Amino acid sequence: MEEGRPSATAMTAARQRAAHMLWDDAPKMFEDPLALGLSGVESESALQATLRAMQAAHARRSTPEVAEMNYRCARASMVVRQRYAEDALDEAVKRGLGQYVILGAGLDSFAYRRLDLTAVLRVFEVDHPATQQWKRARLRDLHVTLPKNLTFIPLDFEQHTLADGLRAGGHRPDLPTFFSWLGVTHYLTEEAVFKTLRYVASLAAGSEIVFQYFTSEALCNDEDRPIVTLWKARMSAQGEPAEPVLSLFEPTILATRVLELGFTPVWDVGPGEADARYCAGRTDGLRLYPHMHLMKARVGSIA
Repeated sequence: MEEGRPSATAMTAARQRAAHMLWDDAPKMFEDPLALGLSGVESESALQATLRAMQAAHARRSTPEVAEMNYRCARASMVVRQRYAEDALDEAVKRGLGQYVILGAGLDSFAYRRLDLTAVLRVFEVDHPATQQWKRARLRDLHVTLPKNLTFIPLDFEQHTLADGLRAGGHRPDLPTFFSWLGVTHYLTEEAVFKTLRYVASLAAGSEIVFQYFTSEALCNDEDRPIVTLWKARMSAQGEPAEPVLSLFEPTILATRVLELGFTPVWDVGPGEADARYCAGRTDGLRLYPHMHLMKARVGSIA
């Protein structure tokens, strides 16, 4: 991560959400009017140039056709994961959950878009202090007022635990909490992934987490495998190799291990189901990465 700026992955996610708003066909799968402002580029033309430069860098490692499909898969995956998580959060709020923790919040704009939930939902954004410092400065430049229900949790995991950070920020572990954890697990070791899941599993019954994970190319068909291979060799927005992939999971084994932590039930949404739910009938060619999954897990069960 460049000093004083969010990670390249956080910026790429915001840029893809902005691109979906600006250029993809209707209906939009997810709407984020703050994405362009938070993306680190100053205009629509600059956004287009940045994303096309990334696509060109990918094409040098593959073919133009695979690079184009990778480009569309990246956009769809980043948009759909956000939509799925926020749909699940809306359901949780209806059940009475009043706390929302965004792990690796990056340039997420939920708290500033969903002012309708200010009175009923406390929001905690957890991320590296440098990312949060840049984001808060950018929000000031955009004249976005921080909502009263938002708490920033600046956390350097080399120095403090998630439990410590949340406790210091006023999170109530005795009350059910919804967690979203998107675009993170593949950059962590398996041990680190399960450390976080064990913590969430220790919280009040009814707590819930939605997280994104990826499978290996060995589980993909021959047609999709080049996309996954290119994904693993992807480039950052600056044309440099992105962070290395450390953890990939097999869906059935992962679901079993998550259940063993005390979550019940567990839902797994693979690319086929997600494409059918969110991308069916689209004319812009958007589809999810063929190895991307979303898992939702609840601590115990509530009515």
